[in-house]
Amino acid sequence: MAAEDQADEGLAAQNEIRHLKNTVLALREELESARADAAEEAQQIRADGHNELRQLRETASALRDELENLSHEKATAVQEAIAAGADEIRQLSATAQALRDELDNLAHEKGTAVQDAIQQGQDEIIQLRGTVQSLRDELDGISFDYESKIETLERDHRDETRQLQETIAALRGELEASHGK
Repeated sequence: MAAEDQADEGLAAQNEIRHLKNTVLALREELESARADAAEEAQQIRADGHNELRQLRETASALRDELENLSHEKATAVQEAIAAGADEIRQLSATAQALRDELDNLAHEKGTAVQDAIQQGQDEIIQLRGTVQSLRDELDGISFDYESKIETLERDHRDETRQLQETIAALRGELEASHGK
């Protein structure tokens, strides 16, 4: 009966260890997924910024080309085209500067968000490590308790066996003494 209890306790401990390992593995996978999502978001933001800057450059280039074509085709409207082009360039510069400022702000915000996500991930790692350590300590305590119980059961079993052997020897002696009379 004691051997079955020991086997059941050992099986329960193994199941608990397996469950804890599975939990740690699931948490680690979730953390890696969160890191990958943050990196992917940062990369998408950079790509969007580059695309927007490229489009602005293409727009400015197309506008310059159009201005040059108009100045060649309409010699009489040169001053009007130059004035219109200069005004448009100022507006585009202001727009480009506003977009650059907005892009810088977005990059800063996303950088801060990425840093926050990294910090949260590191904090979570620290917490998980603490949890794992406390679970290890608890498991060590449980193992020590089980070993202590096993030693006590083995000692009690040896004492009981010795007492039974002594009782058997005494009864044998009495039996032999009563047969010898």
